[in-house]
Amino acid sequence: MFRFVKRLLIGVIAGASLLTLMSLRAQAQVQPFAWDESNYNQLVPADSSESIAPGTHITMQNWQQYKKFMPVGLWVLWSGSQFWKLPPNAEMVVEANKHIPLPKKYLADTEKYASQVKLVPNSFGGLSPKGYVAGIPFPNPSGPDAGMEIVYNEYYAYVPYLITTYANKGFNMDQFGNKSISEVREVNFKVKHLSEPSKPVNIPNLDDIFLTYNNIIMVPEQSKYTNDLVIFYDDPATLGETFVFVPSLRRSIRLSSAARCAPLVGSDYTADDERSMSIQPPIFQAKFEGYKKILVAYPTEGWAYTDKANYYPSVWFPTPRATVWIPREVAVVDIRRTQKEAEGYCYGSRMAYIDKETWQPIWMDLYDVGLKLWKTGPSLYKPMTLPGTNGDVATGGGGPGDGMYEFYDMQNHHLTFDIQDHALINENAPAEYQDFNRWGTPAGMLQVMQ
Repeated sequence: MFRFVKRLLIGVIAGASLLTLMSLRAQAQVQPFAWDESNYNQLVPADSSESIAPGTHITMQNWQQYKKFMPVGLWVLWSGSQFWKLPPNAEMVVEANKHIPLPKKYLADTEKYASQVKLVPNSFGGLSPKGYVAGIPFPNPSGPDAGMEIVYNEYYAYVPYLITTYANKGFNMDQFGNKSISEVREVNFKVKHLSEPSKPVNIPNLDDIFLTYNNIIMVPEQSKYTNDLVIFYDDPATLGETFVFVPSLRRSIRLSSAARCAPLVGSDYTADDERSMSIQPPIFQAKFEGYKKILVAYPTEGWAYTDKANYYPSVWFPTPRATVWIPREVAVVDIRRTQKEAEGYCYGSRMAYIDKETWQPIWMDLYDVGLKLWKTGPSLYKPMTLPGTNGDVATGGGGPGDGMYEFYDMQNHHLTFDIQDHALINENAPAEYQDFNRWGTPAGMLQVMQ
């Protein structure tokens, strides 16, 4: 009996090994999707008369008719040519475009200060801003530097002074469907170049700090209170700093500022991917591929996007119950490290899709150094009412914000999925989150376990 069981176990193990080997061989036969500028050139120009009628349902049977209105990474998901692919019953529903206004103070600051902003060459082989105060630095990007003007519009896109949320529906998933669940408290401050009616342009006595992002892991239990703080300085050419509080050591550790390609709190995002795009613009160059008419995901009415039952579970792509797709005018920009700074960097090209009205990134196609598609995915923003502004809204790009954020790692067969809701902004945030020294400084990290 023992010999029979032993032989049976050996047979099962051998069979499983064979299946695993066959699976790996099948995956090896998949040709990585290569960067090709012609893919981006074929996207429909924003001034074209071509459009998609409201009410259109895009399905597996007709998606190729609408391919030229999609981010390239999205039609790669539809094509089924890579590991991550949309299921046969996938569907996208199109609605008419709509105006998404920016806060009135931010627009007033644009009108007041934009004329004095210009780009100047720097020692990195890139361009740095000069004369920026607040608002959109380049409301009408043009000329040979239009790509970098758009990058700086995204860099200085509207962000409130304080925004916090508790992201409790996120996870990382591998190719076998195994998930690592996480819950994260996020507290972000912007303390310079503000466009807030109740705040000065620059908060005094905070040296040259511009932005801070603080992520505190609450779940899983073994990682609880691990605390990641990123500090950006006013001069975008100054490399930011990253600190991690390690609960077992009861202290914070300063990480290498150059570790821009390291995973962000265990996800498929890197430090340069925070807020979908969190690069240091002066060390990059950007080629403007043009304004395109691109389908952008927005939440349906209410909070349906927060229910994970409203996503296709195989790839966690939103169903029509969670999102609608709106044709928007979107800047497509090819962003790469300057020649002086390119060595050792993880991405060969960041194809960024940046909404022309809000200047928020709505999709990313990230290519490795060999220009093979590595990661791709959407950023879905839910406009949020700003307190004390008589109906002004923010689109959520200033850090946590309300929305859904996702990256598909095409090469390592991972994905990161994050739903954020009920963000609290400025004076609406509880008093405990109003203290910048507590949430925006390394010293404050020591209080996380109190």
